[in-house]
Amino acid sequence: LELNILDQGAYYGDAVFGKSNWLDSVMGITDYGHRGVPNVYLAAPLKSDGTWNAAHFKNKDYDALATSYIAALDLEAQKADAGKIQKLLLEETPVIFGYFYDYLTATAKGVAGVQPTAMSQLFLDKASKA
Repeated sequence: LELNILDQGAYYGDAVFGKSNWLDSVMGITDYGHRGVPNVYLAAPLKSDGTWNAAHFKNKDYDALATSYIAALDLEAQKADAGKIQKLLLEETPVIFGYFYDYLTATAKGVAGVQPTAMSQLFLDKASKA
């Protein structure tokens, strides 16, 4: 195994197939930022036509499950699809999401009640200054 460590610009390139070390590598490691809903992770890197599908994973059953999960209007339907998605991905293993970042947010001394999210949003509805 030979590592090819690249800066962000060289790694992502034009972020399209044929012009991106990220999408064209035989094996790569990519840090995905946090998302508010799983739809991005279910579609972009895993659906057959996904714009981030560096693994070139193509599975019609997966595509249908992801589409059904994203379109589901109730939690029970999502749970049913999620279980099937999990089983299929464990059997196929097209990608490995090996970790998720912890995040850290700072506030000024004396500020309380600021609620940060992993997406770098700040909820300030309960913020106050002592």
